[in-house]
Amino acid sequence: MAQAPAAPGYPPQAPGYPQAPGAPPPQQPPQHPAAYAPAGSKDLKCSSCGAPLTPQGGLTLITCDYCGTATSLGTGGWSVIQKHFMLDNRIDQQVALETGGKWLDQGILRRNVAKNAELLEATLRFVPYWIVPTSVTADIQGLKGTGQVNLGGGQSAGHTAAKIGLSILAGAAAAAAAQRGGRVQMNQPQPVRVRDRINVFYNIPVVGVRGYTKYQPDDGYTFNVQGKTAYDKKKTGGVETLDGDVAEQEANQFAQSLAQKYAEKEARKRVDTLESFVPYFQQSPGELLHAPVWFVRYNHKAKKEMFILIDGNASKVIDGERPAASLW
Repeated sequence: MAQAPAAPGYPPQAPGYPQAPGAPPPQQPPQHPAAYAPAGSKDLKCSSCGAPLTPQGGLTLITCDYCGTATSLGTGGWSVIQKHFMLDNRIDQQVALETGGKWLDQGILRRNVAKNAELLEATLRFVPYWIVPTSVTADIQGLKGTGQVNLGGGQSAGHTAAKIGLSILAGAAAAAAAQRGGRVQMNQPQPVRVRDRINVFYNIPVVGVRGYTKYQPDDGYTFNVQGKTAYDKKKTGGVETLDGDVAEQEANQFAQSLAQKYAEKEARKRVDTLESFVPYFQQSPGELLHAPVWFVRYNHKAKKEMFILIDGNASKVIDGERPAASLW
């Protein structure tokens, strides 16, 4: 198993949140008896198959090399993770590169980016993610109809462009009227105060390996958890499967901070000026998911090293870097 590199911690502990309401029982993997050992233990045995487990380098999330049972270190010692799933890898390296190449060339200001890129690495790994079901109910207050363009509110490019276009047309019409000696009459829009409540839900993935920050989705990407199966070491096909060092409680706190970011982005779509945003969180018990992820690293015109992260199950780009503009 690969050892997790050291890296800065996740954000500090978030405020408390109420207990999650009842939900349909999730798909369950084979159950194993809980197995505890002192926190300082260096030699453990897998509670499922009896194979030796040897924690290394501060790892607190270990998958058995023989049967795939996941064991985690908590305040009470080592214990088996009861909900451990995986997604199958469905694409090879060629398909991963094609998927990444199409993403690189998206946008009117990008042309032949993939063609001009120098491939440095294309590696498949099964990466552990804590999947944290998080609901956000938020009371919002703001102004609508102010005529302001919300550049940071998460609105679609088309919607923002339409607002900018209308402002430009209005200004041009006023200038033309002034040149003709006509009277310019500008109707100032009357803003309307909006009070609303939004309800959003996310299955937020939190990467379980500290230091793998590039593997952390931060724009709302979610894995196809409906296609998950109980973790089976044989299904990895010998591909590197990472252990981790992020505890479930820590993942829950980080997921809450991401949920707030996503919900506030949604709130800004409903008003021109967001004045107040008061969120309430509910989280259901999470689960551990080993997802197949292709990490592609490339040089753009030998100037800057960039990366693309591709979901090997859904053949979709999770995240990545690409030039803002490249036309030749």
